Amino acid sequence: MNKLILTGFMGTGKTTLAQLLSIATGIQAVDTDVLISQAVGMTIPEIFERFGEAGFRAWETAILQQIMAKPDPLIVSGGGGLFLHADNRKLAAGATIICLTASPEAIFDRLKATSDRPLLHVEDPLAEIKRLLLERKPIYRQFRWQVDTTQHTPEELVPQIQAIWQRDQQLRQHEVCVVTPEGFYPILFQRGALRTLQEILDVHGFWGHRLIVGTDDRVADLYGERVLSQLENAALVTMPSGESYKNLSTVNTIYEELARLGLDRNGVILALGGGVVGDTFGYVAATYLRGVRFVQIPTTLLAMVDSSVGGKVGVDVPMGKNLIGAFKQPNLVIIDPDVLNSLPAEEHTAGMAEVIKHGLLSGDRRLLDLTLPMETRLRAAVQVKIDIVQRDPYEQGERAYLNLGHTFAHAIERASMYQWRHGDAVGVGLIAAARLSHALGLLSDDDRALIEDVVSRAGLPTSIGYLYPQVIWDAMGTDKKWRDGQSHFIVLKGIGQPSIVKNVPRDTVIMVLESLRNE
Repeated sequence: MNKLILTGFMGTGKTTLAQLLSIATGIQAVDTDVLISQAVGMTIPEIFERFGEAGFRAWETAILQQIMAKPDPLIVSGGGGLFLHADNRKLAAGATIICLTASPEAIFDRLKATSDRPLLHVEDPLAEIKRLLLERKPIYRQFRWQVDTTQHTPEELVPQIQAIWQRDQQLRQHEVCVVTPEGFYPILFQRGALRTLQEILDVHGFWGHRLIVGTDDRVADLYGERVLSQLENAALVTMPSGESYKNLSTVNTIYEELARLGLDRNGVILALGGGVVGDTFGYVAATYLRGVRFVQIPTTLLAMVDSSVGGKVGVDVPMGKNLIGAFKQPNLVIIDPDVLNSLPAEEHTAGMAEVIKHGLLSGDRRLLDLTLPMETRLRAAVQVKIDIVQRDPYEQGERAYLNLGHTFAHAIERASMYQWRHGDAVGVGLIAAARLSHALGLLSDDDRALIEDVVSRAGLPTSIGYLYPQVIWDAMGTDKKWRDGQSHFIVLKGIGQPSIVKNVPRDTVIMVLESLRNE
């Protein structure tokens, strides 16, 4: 059983409910404010007076670290600002968090006779309660479980909270948690998820808000009506399918449609589709109204294992691919393996390029074994991406390794006027990266041959066709990984041993590309 943390604004009943839940379950209840007072040897008002709110928040983090390090289940009641800091939200990623709410008037009525609330020592406490609730709303609404205590006694709420705790643990059996600089988000693996989207969204705290299902015309034909028919207060916004439409003109059209539909800051954009849809609507979610909540629902293998995880979103411009973009972490990723059954064979093959890439980066040989069940490889590939983006969320170091084969692939896509599928370009890009690594004396010939064999057996392209190497080289000049005009390539020193090499001679790259060209 995991830990239960009751959070929410002061006066919503956290401490009382924690004590009642402890009696009902026999599980120890702890209160962070009490633990802080014991550790410091002062009351909470005294701590605020001597160290200020910043000092108190530092103690909150220290106490939360101690709580989360304990192996046994606990029921934790925290102060109203416990999760204002992203570090605290990350610390509690493995716990069931229930946010208690109440109306400002109910909170004021409960607290008006108390004197131990330093933040309410103001001329108009009710106005201050309303101000603080509005200020903290973006934080509180992140938590999937919300319980309104305004009209209920604590005793009435105990069974409801116990049921939520149990339900949360059931859901976590199908989830993987991704820790980000802002907190965390879950990735849900669930067969048939597209048939129960409303329930899933309700559980994750998106109930009652305007929903925009963003997709392309191809996916809309497959799933649009099915998804819309089960969602409340939802509208469908489509873009043309294809990489050539992943641009600022499409983004501007989407902006206009969102404004027409009245999407506000409480709304949610659901990106239903492949990588192009996720990238485009993710960029819209990052920029429209300076950011709205965002859910990724990938429908291709490539998007499931790569682009839906990690928060990189963006669009292309004539000078290059993904040159305009942002980091926008999703609030939720929903992966339904059943949708792969309707995926065209060529799209499934294209997605295999990213699965293989993750195997080459991590050294997980399961990802190179084409005989294993697809769902096994799917989960393993997603975990590789999670591990990397958690360690390097903003691509300051090892996250760049995820571009293995992509310097070649993006240039191939651009040189072909985006006639190549991204996954196909990555496939031949992996072979190009392997041959470059071998040419530089970094990769053994056996490992190079293994990589080419796996890519070939997966059905991916093994040549660049009749594209001109010089055109591909020129297209590399705007690659995001290049610095000060110097080339940067991700190479391999072995399976599971990625590295970065700089300023690779043009002639060496051209030689590799010539070896991949049809005569």
